[in-house]
Amino acid sequence: MKKIISVILAMILTFSAFAVCAYAADSEYQTYYINYDISDEKNIKIVPLAGYERYVLPGDDFKFTVEVADGYSDTFVIVQLDMANIEPDIHGVYTISDINSDHMVKVFFNLEEEQSNMFASIIVLVRSLFQMFIDMFTSLFSFAA
Repeated sequence: MKKIISVILAMILTFSAFAVCAYAADSEYQTYYINYDISDEKNIKIVPLAGYERYVLPGDDFKFTVEVADGYSDTFVIVQLDMANIEPDIHGVYTISDINSDHMVKVFFNLEEEQSNMFASIIVLVRSLFQMFIDMFTSLFSFAA
C-alpha cells in the first residue's frame, strides 16, 4: 500500500512540475517595454520614479519625470506618448496606466514655441519703446505750443 501511495505521489509531483512549466511558458509572464526617443539626450533626461522600470508587466503603470539641464527651461519641453501629447500631474509626474503593449515616450524642446514667444516679447518691447517716444514727442510739442 505504501508503494502505491508513493507511486501516486510521485506521479502527482511529476505532473505538477509539468503544469508549472506549462503555466510559466504561457503569456502570463509577458512584459512590455517603454522606449525613449529623446531629441537632446545631453540636456533632457527621463527619470523613472523609484520602483518603476522600463520593463512593465501587463496592466501595471509606469511613472516618470522629465529633467532638463541647468540653463534650460522645462516650459518648452513636449512629452508625447505614442505620438499624442501628455501632461504631468501637479507634481510633474507623467503616468502611463494599464500597460498592455510596448510604448514610445518622445521628449523634445518645442523650439518653435520658444522662438515665437521670444519674437512676441521683442514685439512688445519695440511697441513699448515706440509708445515711449510718441509720449515724449507729444509732451514736447504740447509744451512748445
